[in-house]
Amino acid sequence: MTRAPWKWLADRIESLDPETDSDEIMRLVAEHQLNDPIVNLTLLVTTAQTALPPTASATLVGTGKMLHRGEERFHDGSGYLMTWFTQGARSEATRASVERLNRYHLGLARRFPGAFGDNDEYVYTLCAVGDFLPRMRETLGLPPQSPTLDVAWHHFLRDLAELFRGEHGAVTGFPDDLAGVRAFAARFEARDWPSTPEGHELAEGMVRQYAERFFPPPMRWFARTQALLLMPPRVREVHRTGEPGRVAGAVVRLTMRWVIRAQESWWPDRRRRFSETRAGRRGQARARRRTARMQQRYDRRVARGEIAPPRPEDA
Repeated sequence: MTRAPWKWLADRIESLDPETDSDEIMRLVAEHQLNDPIVNLTLLVTTAQTALPPTASATLVGTGKMLHRGEERFHDGSGYLMTWFTQGARSEATRASVERLNRYHLGLARRFPGAFGDNDEYVYTLCAVGDFLPRMRETLGLPPQSPTLDVAWHHFLRDLAELFRGEHGAVTGFPDDLAGVRAFAARFEARDWPSTPEGHELAEGMVRQYAERFFPPPMRWFARTQALLLMPPRVREVHRTGEPGRVAGAVVRLTMRWVIRAQESWWPDRRRRFSETRAGRRGQARARRRTARMQQRYDRRVARGEIAPPRPEDA
């Protein structure tokens, strides 16, 4: 069947060889399918997954960045992801970006010994990123992504894994294919992780920030349900976030399924690159307004005593 001329992206992706063109496939996905809310949701869910080990959640909360500088962390996290996606896992820009992150983590390790010394935690973090879209499609009742994307995602993350290092040294043992990625994530999540106050605080804080960042007050129930729906059940259980809710979950699942089906079947594929939109005048203005709005909400919470003022090391 011939596609309409405005539906060009899937054909372009399928024309590439994922064994050799994984970076270009991931660039196309990032530039023509992603937007700020999806990037935020990916960061939210994968960070909640990363925080399953108590040492990880204690470190993420202990730095104060999540609680006191949430917008800064969102911009930092999305900046890393967009660099890796748009520049490719084998590029010098990505190599330099990952090395900056390595140095930051190893610096934090002096304050939080052992927090960046478990090889499996590094592998799991990357596996959580690779598992996000396939699991989201299953949760929403959508068909699986194409085998081309399966291979491209795996090779992209495999090449990224080679760049990371922790207190233990280089990261090793990345799974051999996307099925292995998903199996590793499932096994890691199934471990006997204890619930901690830090994990609960982290997950609830990120969900609240996502809702306030992109949704007006009457629709924040939708944002919270969306975030919880896309978290693995085991992550919700460990962090004690509660469940999406039967009715709310059904509404969000149906809405998201309809939107994604429309995007994939008849909505015009976006021609302008996401990175250009973000860097443009309007994109920058939106980001400034959003940052100012979130800062005002944070200041009000501190003034009401809902959040303790940051310690000097967190400022």
